[in-house]
Amino acid sequence: MTLGKQVLEQLQTLASNPDAVRGYVIQPHTRTLSVIREQQQAVLEFADHDRYSLALRELRLCLPARATEGDTGDYLRERTAELAQRLSYLEEPLAVWELDSNEGVTQLRSHPPLCEGEQIIYWEVLLRINTETERINLARYQWQAGARDRTLLMYPATFALLARLTDSLV
Repeated sequence: MTLGKQVLEQLQTLASNPDAVRGYVIQPHTRTLSVIREQQQAVLEFADHDRYSLALRELRLCLPARATEGDTGDYLRERTAELAQRLSYLEEPLAVWELDSNEGVTQLRSHPPLCEGEQIIYWEVLLRINTETERINLARYQWQAGARDRTLLMYPATFALLARLTDSLV
């Protein structure tokens, strides 16, 4: 069973019987569901849910580091290209925004982003690698002209889409 399928099963259980779900935490303004499969972990932060969907704040994955030979920069370029391809079903295509091989970090963003008047809305995927783990964060942001900081958006996502996103990031 894939990590995405496990996420789907846990979300379906959450919708019908929240008390039966392990790794589910309710905090004042957010809810968190953590799903672990072997050495892979998916963490969903969301605002609320119903029987088939939730308002996603962020999807985070922690995976074992892949065996790599050669340059970290080469690996990051290959992995970001793979992620952009695997997430091609998102509203906007992803492109590399920043890549730092010394830090083992790369950032993909919607390119072009969605522009609505003075608002810019975009997906962001942040990939951090080290010798032990690969961490991936996926979130949707909004930036308003004149605003100092961006805003994390709540993205309405079906449970099936969340399973697909999870498997696309693994």
